[in-house]
Amino acid sequence: MPNISENSFTGSSLSDPPDRSEIEISLFGPGYGESLLIHVGDNNWLLVDSCIDPINKEPSPLKYLHEIGINPAEAIKLIVVTHWHDDHIRGLAEIFRNCELAEFASSAALQSKEFLTLVYALGRRSMMETSGVHEFYNILEILKERQRSNGGNLVSFKLAIADRLIWKRTLLAAGSNLASEVYSLSPSDASAILALKEIGNFLPKEHQPKTRVEARSPNHVAVVLWIRIGNIYILLGSDLEKTKDLNTGWSIIVDSNTRPQGKACIFKIPHHGSKSADYPYVWTEMLESDLLAVLTPFVLGNVTLPTKSDIERICNRTRNAYSTAFAVRKRTKKRSGIVEKTIRETVKSIREVNVSTGHIRLRTKGFHPPITWKVSLFGDAIPLNKFYAH
Repeated sequence: MPNISENSFTGSSLSDPPDRSEIEISLFGPGYGESLLIHVGDNNWLLVDSCIDPINKEPSPLKYLHEIGINPAEAIKLIVVTHWHDDHIRGLAEIFRNCELAEFASSAALQSKEFLTLVYALGRRSMMETSGVHEFYNILEILKERQRSNGGNLVSFKLAIADRLIWKRTLLAAGSNLASEVYSLSPSDASAILALKEIGNFLPKEHQPKTRVEARSPNHVAVVLWIRIGNIYILLGSDLEKTKDLNTGWSIIVDSNTRPQGKACIFKIPHHGSKSADYPYVWTEMLESDLLAVLTPFVLGNVTLPTKSDIERICNRTRNAYSTAFAVRKRTKKRSGIVEKTIRETVKSIREVNVSTGHIRLRTKGFHPPITWKVSLFGDAIPLNKFYAH
């Protein structure tokens, strides 16, 4: 069970950077978006996905690093995009352009001929494309620019697949060498094949109008990450869901005999706490009991995740669960008949997203059990059991 400092929720300054030997996990999330920053020590930061701050429209992780006096261009060493859905990739091209020294990793399915064809077919269009495709198009253009400036040599671009070590460093922390490793645990081979078939269905057909690329479930592209920093293990669940096929989803990860071993004390709950992503064996086989669990909600139109039953299920498993935002919706403004007709013919619907947004920050200076974590909640971040209390 994690130890949590008594002043976890008060007296913390957002602008204080972590010590060079301090570990930090920061999760950002409005009601539609998600991004993670992890300080593994010695001013080395890992970035997973991106979201936009709804107030100033800047990528949330860049805004935070600037606030604590960290230069992202020097500090961010690895950027991982877990998948290309809108709520996980907004602002990522801007981050990638600013962080020239960072290595880049994405799902193996996103380097397929099918996906690249989709990106270049839709990425240049400025009106009706999914922002996820558009962001990925911009990232690929940046990679091409860097390749040209590098004399045609390939720029580092790692493919995330099941049980693969994608980043490793040995850093000096607290007077001793500290090994830091990042593994991708998905997609599995079978998931990648299914993802390619799905991406192929998105490809625009000749003489057909432009349409929006919709996120589909289950997400076969999603990259689950396992991070080790000394004796600390972190599991980042992305949007991976459970499936009936034992060769895909969470079941193949839990049953794998080639994945890195250990039990995580920090869990970024997958798919906004949804029941579709809940695989009980993850909790018993890969996580410490009563660990620290964090999530970002999903509030869009008439869909709100996590549901009340999701929250009850999660809180029965750990007393230390937090959300970056709370449940809130904005009433959609009434539109004219002409506007409604145009929407139906192009993007199907436009829905206003919620403006609740927050930041969960976990820090520790301990590298050996028992480890004490300081939990700081900024903005609208709250304990998960208060999600519907606002």
